[in-house]
Parts: sequence; structure tokens; C-alpha cells
Amino acid sequence: MSPGIGMPELLVVLVLALVVVGPQQLPVMMRKVGQMMAQARAMAKDFQNSFEEIGRETELSELRREIEALKDANPINQIHGELDKAARGAQDDDIRALKLKHAEKGQAEGGDAQSEKPAALDVRKPESATPESDAQADAAASGDAAEPIEPAPARPVDEIKGR
Repeated sequence: MSPGIGMPELLVVLVLALVVVGPQQLPVMMRKVGQMMAQARAMAKDFQNSFEEIGRETELSELRREIEALKDANPINQIHGELDKAARGAQDDDIRALKLKHAEKGQAEGGDAQSEKPAALDVRKPESATPESDAQADAAASGDAAEPIEPAPARPVDEIKGR
């Protein structure tokens, strides 16, 4: 047996309402009961919609996090970063080679430059230097141990870079 309201129970409730409220107030009361039921349904629907909206926002935020994680794990970005490092290292090597050429020219023109103690070569590391480029710079700057390195001529680094 189902515990629902059947036709006999509904007839009993209607007769009781007719007796208690009266035939003139019964349509007004039924209208108010209908309005209250509609308000209750609307509130329940709003409540359910708000939970669904919260669920959608949560799913969207999770998807955004997953997309960001995929962007960060992109191997193309890693390769691009490595290529940028290599390009900066090659540019630094070219600058050092130009400085060494100018130093050698100054040494050939100076005449008694062999007798003087070599001054520190102005090799400034860029702010984004890596340990690999430091090792290359040290190897390029040292050259042969037998030949002393003369100071760079008074030509600024910006002129060498072409700025």
C-alpha cells in the first residue's frame, strides 16, 4: 500500500475545509494556498539553481587550472627558453671576441705593452648569464696562458654592440 492521498481522503479534506472556512472564503483560501505553494516551488528552484551555478564555477576554475598546468608543461616553451639562452651566449661570445681583437690591436700598436702588467679586461656579465655561459666566457677570456691580455681600448661596450 502506498501512503498517498487518494480520492476518499481528498473528499474528506474538502468537506472539512468547506465546513471550517465556509463556502464564501474557500476560493480565497485556496488561492492563497496556491500562491504559497508557488512561492515555495520558486524558492526551491532558486536554491537548486544556485547550487548548480556554484558547481559550474567550480568546474570552470578546475578547467582553468588544468589549462594553466598544460601551458606551463608545454615543451615548446622550454625549447624556446633554451634557444634564447643559447642566442644570448652566442652574442656574449661575439662581444668578447671583438674585445679581444681590439685588445690585440692595442697591444700591437702599444709596443712596450709586453712589459706592463696586464690590467683586468672589462668583461661584464649580463644579468641573465647562466653558469654555462660563464664557463665559456672564462675559456674565451683566458686564451693562451703564455700571452698576456691587454686592457680593452677606450671604446665603450655600447659602440661594440652597435647601439
